[in-house]
Amino acid sequence: MMHAATTRAGRAALLLLALLIGGAAAAMAAPRFTNKDTALELAKVLDKGVFRGKLISSTFVQSPEVGDYQIKVVLDDGTELNWNIDQVRLWSQDDSITLQKNRVLVFPSLETNEFGILDKNEFTRKALRARVYAKYYSGSDVLAGQVIDFAIRRFNLVDLLKLHPGRDELGNQYHYVLDFETGQREFLSYLDAWRTLNRNGLLDEPGTEPVMHDTYKLESLKTIPLHRIVENGTGTFGVEMQFDRPVQLRPGHYPFRLYERKPGKTSTPLDNNFVLEITAPNAVMTQPVNRFDALEFLNEIHAVPDGEHQNRVLLRAMIAPEVLTQPPEVAVTGRNVSVVFTKVEDQSVFDRKALHEAELKRKQERLLAPTLTPPEVEQRRLYRQHMETGLGQMDKARAQSDLTARYEIMLASLANFREAAIQASSDLQLEEALRQRNYLIERLPGLILEHAQAVAGGASGDKAKALALVRAAMELTQEPKMQQSLTAVAKRLGG
Repeated sequence: MMHAATTRAGRAALLLLALLIGGAAAAMAAPRFTNKDTALELAKVLDKGVFRGKLISSTFVQSPEVGDYQIKVVLDDGTELNWNIDQVRLWSQDDSITLQKNRVLVFPSLETNEFGILDKNEFTRKALRARVYAKYYSGSDVLAGQVIDFAIRRFNLVDLLKLHPGRDELGNQYHYVLDFETGQREFLSYLDAWRTLNRNGLLDEPGTEPVMHDTYKLESLKTIPLHRIVENGTGTFGVEMQFDRPVQLRPGHYPFRLYERKPGKTSTPLDNNFVLEITAPNAVMTQPVNRFDALEFLNEIHAVPDGEHQNRVLLRAMIAPEVLTQPPEVAVTGRNVSVVFTKVEDQSVFDRKALHEAELKRKQERLLAPTLTPPEVEQRRLYRQHMETGLGQMDKARAQSDLTARYEIMLASLANFREAAIQASSDLQLEEALRQRNYLIERLPGLILEHAQAVAGGASGDKAKALALVRAAMELTQEPKMQQSLTAVAKRLGG
């Protein structure tokens, strides 16, 4: 259990570091003052604009300190104001400042003083004519970087519809609404509108990409059984989402993320509290679909509607992060979207060099195969039998929710890997068997100790079976502290 705890602690430390870095980045906001060129440019565009219903009659640039510039504004009623760029940024977010010709300032970043100018008239003309909106996902959205084209049903104003959608991630108010034919509603701030114009996101006619006119309806889930690739020691399996019609989106439109679920009242530290989540955009569930308890190293496989975003379905499964050696791959075929996972059975394939070395060893074995005697052939058959039985027992153990049964099966698989090592007739076979054996010898004592302590403390479980597991664990470890802890828990169980 120490290995798992260390791994989780390491992940927690990395997560904490990422949060600290993120917090530091957020704290590094743009300076309140700016350079001379930016101040002059800003003063020029503010001149003859409107501030909270009053005309800006003139603007000047002044420097209260060497190198720091701010803008002196004179309103039509004679009021004189000194503005730094931070104030201008905040007022632009709540519509307090309007420039000449119905234009507004936008600030694309919180970390710089760079600004842009949105021509609201130009945007609304394009939006009213457009038939397609090329939605670019950005910010913290899991789909960030992807673009999906949606057919526009109607363009409107937030105020006109008396909506209160709030603000975007940078604090800008939403002003515009696009309703799509799919039923999805898109709110846009002035900054969103400015970015949309810059990337030509409003199209009068469809482009080369497929346009979403309706949502995809998830009808069922289907499992793809493990397909072992004996040559390189891996296997593939997957989960397939079956929709009501052919899917026109690309594999890149189905991103995944891995996060830790908050432990529930009934969960234990041994439970897999990490969630693997694949997002299916432009999709809905009109009714609940089938779910699966387990498939290889995935557990609790199910689909749910996204509670935070419109028209999205989330495919979820519980997983231990250490078994996910590489990201899942997505394939889109007809009306099916397949999420394919790789399962490493020969640990030597973790990198290309190890894979190459393993391949050379297998090639040598194939060259030697024609010269084997009958006893040697039988020895290799026994090796394969014990290895395959052991691997199958490991798969069964991962799917077993009863911890006592899980560890009993793992002990049985350990016996098979030990026998496989005895029957090995090559260096490669010996390495494969011992690698599996060593993994179990390292992990089982800690896992059994934690389970036995829980049973001794009153958790559900057969004390006699737990005691038998403890005795088996004591034979696997020579570490003094672990031996002492196992002995102590054995006494509590009546041993």
